[in-house]
Amino acid sequence: MIQVRKATINDILGIQQVAHITWHSAYERIMRPDTRAQVLAEFYNEESLKRSLERKETLFLVAEEQDRIVGFVQALPRPLSGYEITRIYILPQWQRIGVGSQLYAALAEQLPDQTLWSIVQRDNQAAIAFFQKHGFVQQRQLELPLFGENLTFVELAKQ
Repeated sequence: MIQVRKATINDILGIQQVAHITWHSAYERIMRPDTRAQVLAEFYNEESLKRSLERKETLFLVAEEQDRIVGFVQALPRPLSGYEITRIYILPQWQRIGVGSQLYAALAEQLPDQTLWSIVQRDNQAAIAFFQKHGFVQQRQLELPLFGENLTFVELAKQ
């Protein structure tokens, strides 16, 4: 049975494992291998995750099954308006069975009356469909450079 709880420093290795598997799975046909590797090295190294987990205003949750992390979600306050879901990743074998929805529901429950945002790579149709299923609506499309690769993203929001 999946348990959703607040992430701790002790979860860093499990978060890293989920990130490495899901980033390659989700972005294999979307981003260059060197871009994926740089994102993982920059944003999923131990120090970076530790800083994220220690930020008081950050909400970082993990989903676990029998003490194994199978997914995670992070939201940060967005200047002037609500919170941005900056990370939500689920191991491929745990996708499409409700784990992401459980994580999202736990996050939304802790952020009542907040506008929620997410910026998703345009070609990541599974992620866009997930957010739309949960009531998010596309706001705009934007081009952003990511470690030397220009990528198109969509910004989604739920009031």
